[in-house]
Amino acid sequence: MLLSILLIGLVLKKLNQPYFVAYIIAGILLGPYSIKVFSNSDIIAVIGELGLLIQMFFIGTKMDTQKLAKKIRKPVVGVAAQLVLSFIFILLLGWYQKWSWKEVLLFSFIISLSSSAIILEYLEKNNELKTPLGTLTSGILVLQDFLLVPMLLTINFIGQKTLTFNQIFPLIISTLVITIFFGVVFTNKNINLHFPDKLKDDHEAQVFIGLLLCFGFGWLTQMLRLSASIGALIGGILIAKSNSTQWLEAKLIPFRVFFLSLFFLSIGLQINLVFLIQHIDLIFLIVAIVLFVNSAINALVFRLLKVSWRNSFYAGALLSQIGEFSLVLCIVAKTQNLVNDFWYQLTLTVVAATMLMTAIWINIIRTFIYKQASHLRNTGQYIYRNINKRKSVI
Repeated sequence: MLLSILLIGLVLKKLNQPYFVAYIIAGILLGPYSIKVFSNSDIIAVIGELGLLIQMFFIGTKMDTQKLAKKIRKPVVGVAAQLVLSFIFILLLGWYQKWSWKEVLLFSFIISLSSSAIILEYLEKNNELKTPLGTLTSGILVLQDFLLVPMLLTINFIGQKTLTFNQIFPLIISTLVITIFFGVVFTNKNINLHFPDKLKDDHEAQVFIGLLLCFGFGWLTQMLRLSASIGALIGGILIAKSNSTQWLEAKLIPFRVFFLSLFFLSIGLQINLVFLIQHIDLIFLIVAIVLFVNSAINALVFRLLKVSWRNSFYAGALLSQIGEFSLVLCIVAKTQNLVNDFWYQLTLTVVAATMLMTAIWINIIRTFIYKQASHLRNTGQYIYRNINKRKSVI
């Protein structure tokens, strides 16, 4: 597995592609539907979920909650507009395909969630995370992650047709607790976590403290019937808020790289190559439609938030893919018998394909935007110089 990831990753690096593409491709090649190095993808999937938690933890450490709190209105409006436009598109498509209202609702949820793991890492590597556009984009992604809880609740409800009070009440209480916590975090500039100074020189203790904060908070929120990813995000935010624990971040980078690679690998392991080959035309048609439609929807959303057209198109490309939490929704929908095996495998393959195409799509949009901007700027300068020459002649 490691050799495959390394070799594929080195080849893709020459093509300017990110490593997560190599992880998914390695999973497809090594999985039960290919050369069968791994026949039980469930084990890798469980371990890979740890990588998703570490990723959310690191996202929390990079978040500027003060800046986000001051500008929370725009992300809220953006997410609401995104959901409405996604629902309208799926409603029209569902009317044409004669889908049930449950399928329309499910697929609306699925296409509206982008990949925090991919996009926030992309913004970080391009030093764009703390720019105005990066702050707005990360705010929308974080709010999307929070929407996972009501979306899961809705899918469970429409799948089981009824929920008992014992199931609903803990969710309401835990949601209120998390909301109050974030209210405290967003309104306070610093939160002091007092650790002994001698821990700064204790590498082993630093590793275990970091993992405890990440997985511990994830475990607590899962016990509260919420997503473990929210807990990991909370742990990361606490690290960012406390000046005394900045050293923890560096200690967890190797764990982040390894476990996150297993998460993307597990996606590739679940892709059926026979199904992919049999329906390759349909899959790539849907992928192209999803990338184009999501880009258009998100570009309109960012333009609605008074972002320039150029940045709006760029942000639309950033959020064009279907994210990892959409896979969670798809798995839950399968357990609730809301989708059959065909639709499950089709959705899984399309989600993975949009992730694989993300970097290529973003680069295409960026190249087009900057070339157009450069061309217009040069044209403007040419016109301006000619006008000045004519004035000087006159």
